[in-house]
Amino acid sequence: MIRQTVPSNNGGKEGKWVGGIIISILLLATVLLPYHQNKTKTPPLDTHQIAITELSSEELAMVAELRLAHEEIRNLHQDSRDIDHQNHWPNMAELSELWLAPFIEDKSWERKGRHQWQHLSGALYQGIRNEDQGASSVVLNSNSSDPDIWLALSQDTTPLVINDNAVFEPQQLIDSGWTQIVFNHDSNKQALAH
Repeated sequence: MIRQTVPSNNGGKEGKWVGGIIISILLLATVLLPYHQNKTKTPPLDTHQIAITELSSEELAMVAELRLAHEEIRNLHQDSRDIDHQNHWPNMAELSELWLAPFIEDKSWERKGRHQWQHLSGALYQGIRNEDQGASSVVLNSNSSDPDIWLALSQDTTPLVINDNAVFEPQQLIDSGWTQIVFNHDSNKQALAH
C-alpha cells in the first residue's frame, strides 16, 4: 500500500503572498509619496497688503462682521435697483435701523473701539476707531461681489476723504497708508480685481 500525504489547501501560502505584496505596495507608496506632492509657491503680498491669517483676534472679529454686512449691503443695493430702479447704497441710518453689525452702537461696538461710521460715497463705508483699544479703523468697499476691506494698521494712516463728485481709486487708500486684507493669499488675483 502506498501512502502519500497531501497538504491541506487552506490558502496559507497564497495569503502570505498577497499580504507580502500589499505590504510592499504600502512601503513603496510611503517612500514615493513625498516626491509626488505638488509644490505651490504663494506669491508674496504687496507692501500694502496683509493676509487674513496675520490679523489679531479683534481685527478678525471686525472682518467677520464686515463680511456679513457686505452681503447685506449688496442685497439692499440690489433691491433698490430691482424694485425702485435706483442706484441707491444704504446710508448709516438705514444700516443702524436694520441692526446690522458693526454699524450699531451696542456692547460689541464699545468693545471693538467705538468706531465712528460714515458712508463716504457709493459703496464705501469708513469706521474710525475712537478708543485706544479694539479693532483698527476700517474701510469697506462693497462695489464688487467680494468684500474689499482695508485696515489702518500704522500710526501714519490718514482717514479717507472723498468728495461727492470724485471717483474712488484704491490707490487713494494705498497713498493714505491703509492696508488691504487678502483673504485667499493670491495677491495677483485680488490686486487685478481692484
